[in-house]
Amino acid sequence: MYKAKSLGSAMGAALALAVAAPAAAQSDPLEVIVPGEVPVQSTGKSAIIAGLAEAEQAALINAWIVIKRNPDVALKVRNLSVEQNNSLAHGLKSRCQSTMMNYEVDKKLKRLSARYRFNCNLLDVVTDIDAMIRTAPLAQNAPNRPRLATFFLVKEVATQTTYDPNIDRYAKGAESANSVQRDSMTANYNSDARQRTTSTEGYGEGRGAVSDRMSTRDQNKGRANASATQRSDASTTVEARLQANGRTINQAVDQKFRAVSPEELNATLTDVFKNGRAKINHYADVFSSCPGPDPDAVTREFGTKSEDLSTPVRTGILNALRKCNFRFVLLGDGVLDTTQPDPVTGSPQVSVVLRAKIWDISDNFPEVVASIQKTASASNPNLNMARSEAIFQASQRVGEEVLSRLSAEGIR
Repeated sequence: MYKAKSLGSAMGAALALAVAAPAAAQSDPLEVIVPGEVPVQSTGKSAIIAGLAEAEQAALINAWIVIKRNPDVALKVRNLSVEQNNSLAHGLKSRCQSTMMNYEVDKKLKRLSARYRFNCNLLDVVTDIDAMIRTAPLAQNAPNRPRLATFFLVKEVATQTTYDPNIDRYAKGAESANSVQRDSMTANYNSDARQRTTSTEGYGEGRGAVSDRMSTRDQNKGRANASATQRSDASTTVEARLQANGRTINQAVDQKFRAVSPEELNATLTDVFKNGRAKINHYADVFSSCPGPDPDAVTREFGTKSEDLSTPVRTGILNALRKCNFRFVLLGDGVLDTTQPDPVTGSPQVSVVLRAKIWDISDNFPEVVASIQKTASASNPNLNMARSEAIFQASQRVGEEVLSRLSAEGIR
């Protein structure tokens, strides 16, 4: 379709929308919608076809600008040259699937604007970036890649309890004993009641007299009434009650850990760094020559706890390696979880979370050059095989990321 109007504001809005979109994880597809605007010689069919090809190249540059703002990419490409940025931008055409959504031609200004959708996989893009960084020529004053010392504390979830933190749980117990006793006595006494009645009646005749007298006496003797009532009541009430209130929204986990040997992780890191032509030394191997905290004692102390290394222990390790002329140290921890089975197959599943920090200890005050976190999971009917595969994947990703971060800092 053709529309004779300026599209600068529309293009800016589309680019802002693409930038504002949240970054996807490395394993998820990444979708970017960006415009491409180029001049055209005329509004003929052949000129428009040629303009669309150029607009796609311009859209690739805009897409690369958006992707560069992703947190997994920004720290790696900040030291790349203009030529390297252009190369990576044009490489998106082979890595991403592009779809033209619409285009418009401003006949008055002779400009063509098209909007493209790029569906990429961020992991593929990061792979291209890593290859670009490692094969790039050394900077004029870039130092040689120094030796790297590593110390990893690996833990495994021993037990795990899942609960709902939104429910207020409490137990209430009440016990009461009531005793009631009643004693009552009633006594009634009636005193003597005496009554005396005397009646005298007399009459006479003319020649003589006749007298008649009658006396009556009534007496009630005293009576005593007594009644006694005694009553005893005893009752005991025992109450026990458990109550939970709330709503089930989120779940929290209470975990207990046990220490695990880091040898599998160290072996994979060694292979990755050897392939990257870098030297690596594990702290447990140089401990005897660089006196510091005992790695076995550190493992026993922190291998069963959820917290990280304490500041005195971490400082002791860094100071010991500084005395042995190490410049960069990789300190990290790994957590293995074997409590959750595969939801599809039901086989044992092992998930691994590896966190690591690259420390520059060349100065008196250590500096964190980069902070890395990688995850991996594997399932297998054999738990040991699942564990080995998950550790291999996670440690390989950490090693690759460490090499890329060091290269991005100009440390070759």
